[in-house]
Amino acid sequence: MILIINKLDRLIMELDQDIDLMFQTLIKIIEDCNVIVAECYQYGFSNNGVDIEDTGLLFNPETGNVIFASAIDGWGFTTKQFCRMMINMVRNETIDSLNKKVWNFDYWVDSKGEIKTGAVDKHKPNIFIQLILKTIVHIYQTLAVRMDKDKAPAILKKLNITNPTREMTISNDPKAQIRSILSSWKPLAKTILLQCLNILPSPNNMGKDKIQYLLNSNHYLEDPYLNTCVEEMSPHFETSSIESPTICYVSKMFCISTKCLSENAPKAFVPKPRQIPLPVSETEKLTIENKKKVSEIELEPIELTEEQKIKQISDEIAVIALARIFTGELKTGDTMYAMTDGYLPNENRIAEDLESFIAANKFVSEVRIEKLYMLFGRELILVDSVPAGNFCGIGGIDSIVLRTATLSTKIDVVPLVEHPTPYPVVRYAIEPVNPKELPILRFGLKLLMQSDSCVQVIMQETGELVILTAGNVHLEKCIEDLKKKFAKIEIQVSSPMVALRETISNNLVDSVQYIEINTPNMNLSLTVVFLPPEITKVIEHNHELLRNVEEHQHFSLIDLIRKFNENSSSKNTKLHPKLFKSDLTNRSIIHVREQLKTAFQSSGLLWANMHNTIWSVGRIHDCANLLLNGTEDYKHNIFVDANVKDKRTLLAQCIVNPFHNFSKAGPISEEPLMNCAFIIKKFELVGDIQPEEITPQLVSSIESAVKNAMKNCFEKQEPRLMEPMYTTSIQVNTSILGKVYSVINKRHGKVLEAVGMDEKEKLFLVQAQIPVLESEGFADEIRKTTSGQANPSLRFSHYEIIDGDPFFEPVEDEEDSEDEYEVKLELGLRANKLRRDVRRRKGLHVEDEVVVHAEKQRTLNKKK
Repeated sequence: MILIINKLDRLIMELDQDIDLMFQTLIKIIEDCNVIVAECYQYGFSNNGVDIEDTGLLFNPETGNVIFASAIDGWGFTTKQFCRMMINMVRNETIDSLNKKVWNFDYWVDSKGEIKTGAVDKHKPNIFIQLILKTIVHIYQTLAVRMDKDKAPAILKKLNITNPTREMTISNDPKAQIRSILSSWKPLAKTILLQCLNILPSPNNMGKDKIQYLLNSNHYLEDPYLNTCVEEMSPHFETSSIESPTICYVSKMFCISTKCLSENAPKAFVPKPRQIPLPVSETEKLTIENKKKVSEIELEPIELTEEQKIKQISDEIAVIALARIFTGELKTGDTMYAMTDGYLPNENRIAEDLESFIAANKFVSEVRIEKLYMLFGRELILVDSVPAGNFCGIGGIDSIVLRTATLSTKIDVVPLVEHPTPYPVVRYAIEPVNPKELPILRFGLKLLMQSDSCVQVIMQETGELVILTAGNVHLEKCIEDLKKKFAKIEIQVSSPMVALRETISNNLVDSVQYIEINTPNMNLSLTVVFLPPEITKVIEHNHELLRNVEEHQHFSLIDLIRKFNENSSSKNTKLHPKLFKSDLTNRSIIHVREQLKTAFQSSGLLWANMHNTIWSVGRIHDCANLLLNGTEDYKHNIFVDANVKDKRTLLAQCIVNPFHNFSKAGPISEEPLMNCAFIIKKFELVGDIQPEEITPQLVSSIESAVKNAMKNCFEKQEPRLMEPMYTTSIQVNTSILGKVYSVINKRHGKVLEAVGMDEKEKLFLVQAQIPVLESEGFADEIRKTTSGQANPSLRFSHYEIIDGDPFFEPVEDEEDSEDEYEVKLELGLRANKLRRDVRRRKGLHVEDEVVVHAEKQRTLNKKK
């Protein structure tokens, strides 16, 4: 990665910072970026045992992965480039040795031309301030502030600009003069390109870890044929040879005007030679005049049909696929296979009949490469071929590829899977003002989703079209694009629909109450408890691995019955741990089990010995829910093979399926459950049930009873709603600090901290959290309240429990004081309103008191 610190000119011209403060500002920016990189590394690669300082991912000017720039003036440089220019001023130093000392605590002695250490102890500026910042500040101060044009030749000579233009020397516009001088000295585009060549790895040197990450190799290790496909693909990724099979990945689709394509570029006009005009007869003159009169008559515009409007839009917009070629060479005319995430090659089906395999598989299609483009800014230039290691645009495949896909000349490869990202928490229902224009809206939404990778469009069970965006500003841009570019129709947008979560109160209780259910075939005892945050963190961090472990060697009911009949005579009841072919996967499982053991043991007496009882993990990544096996005589968990000799294994899925179904839609408002753990205390069979007696009707009745028991357990606790929270950072002055606090409190937010940034300017950095439900218009209100002095930025943080009963009814409790009752009333009314709003939006039953036939009510007193 390369960090570009932009707008250095603002530190000089607008903020008027002194050089020492500028240096501290740059240090803080780099440190903040390194903190973010370290957090991402810790989240994704904490198990590899390599410290982040040894990876080369951190930003450091010494390594060249930091560029100091001003894009508006067109210049940018690295410390090594400056050292190359200043090397003649320093004795006994090379460019590399000087570059290592620029960012440290060394300083330059001008009179001797030597480098000495101890700049901080001697209260001297370091080399970066002496040789680099002072040079940049001097140029701006001389030409832009003091407007001393006479010193321009001296500056040009010092910067080694040998061929100055007129604008550099005698320009009347100081901004244009600085731009022309500095962009000629260190052009930003050239600097970025050089650092990309020096820092970024070559496609021919792709590491094995990155190849495993791209191919998701751990997912295919247990299938011999798929594992062979991955092993055959890996050498091609390492070499990126032209002779290798062509494999590329379409990361996104983007829309562009057809005018920007090179084949539609306007051609140069060549005037024809002059000709002597021929005489025109009177009849021809009358004909020309009549044509002019007809053309001047205003004709009524012809109303186009929906099909014609869609064709008109599609003719104006070209959908291009952005692709990265990993192996081989992509050429126009190539026939390739487009594979989506769900594709898995089948050796037998491919060998028998390839055409029927492709026709029957919805995850793979044949596609022909019609047009290839090289991307040059907004212009797309047609090319015949693109070698490995390059990005390119592919035209003509938008009818097959919706957003992402893997293109390959071989059918027996696994697709490059896009790793999942959390969905936006805010969604909006969208519909056309004219219902007849619904096909046009669908076509426009398809183009919008292809052009913007942050947009998700889904159709709910009610038939509503729902658009998911990153926020209010992003929504406004999407609606504007739909109205003006992709659909060109009037659109209605609903109020924001926020995805809530359901849970139970995390109040600690001394005893856990179990609910027992008795069916003709099974007796069950279970309860639900709040999942501690230590366990939740481990589950969310390793969710994908735990789900893969659970699904490994997962047998259907038919397979379980067959295995039960095969092993009915065996007396060996020992449980065997699940083993994977990958040593890396086995080590990861051991590491996760240690993390789970530590988390469970640190969460209290209830959880101390339950780290080996995980029966199932919830299927939603950001909603940590567990099904725990607390029985004494049925020891089963996701880390061991199923005990096919125990008849309870045949009905175990009758407990797992209701758990997943109930976790998907809770009883409060049918929102997903979060941070809940269902503990099975007793699991017994009634009578000697035979495998052939297990019918679909029996399974359905048991699952229904278990789900109702889970609902009763949940409702007997203290059910609560959870709402998503945004975190915001606002830089404010002390004079408007109170106004910012009042806006945050009004929207049910809370201030986390206010850190002083600058004592001279009395600046504070306010860290706060506000509910996503209350965030609509928050940024605009902050700007209006502070007269534009504060500009907040919002980003999703976490889900937080609403500490109010969603079934609250305002009944005054004598034990509560007046203040406590007011707080309880406010929280309860808000939680109840959220519950009713969500249920009403989903079409669920709401306990509204509605007056029926109001005109028939008696309004007069009855005479006695």
